[in-house]
Amino acid sequence: MNKLIVALCANAFAFCSVSAMAGNDMKPLSKMETQEAKSARAAAKAKWEKMTPEEKAAAKKAAAAKNQATWTAVDETASGITYDAKQGAAEAAASKAQPAPTKQERQQYGTTMDKKASSGQ
Repeated sequence: MNKLIVALCANAFAFCSVSAMAGNDMKPLSKMETQEAKSARAAAKAKWEKMTPEEKAAAKKAAAAKNQATWTAVDETASGITYDAKQGAAEAAASKAQPAPTKQERQQYGTTMDKKASSGQ
């Protein structure tokens, strides 16, 4: 009985594999399609070279926006891009507003660090 079940499972697997392989209708590019692709790439490169830096930046920004619009929630979370420009500018200004430590404060900080290191903390 066990041999029969094993044989049936093996046959089912073989038939499923063959049918899956038969559904593959991908064909390699022919020479004509390859040449068309190369000419389209060359035309795009020529167009890109003629663009001004502002146009290039706008094109990149539009492509990035189009790409980001297709993101799923997982993609958006994984990217880590949740940057708010206004908040970033405020944080940068706040960090620059802090006074730099004086020479005496730096020396005092260094001595407290030495004491901590020598006490084994």
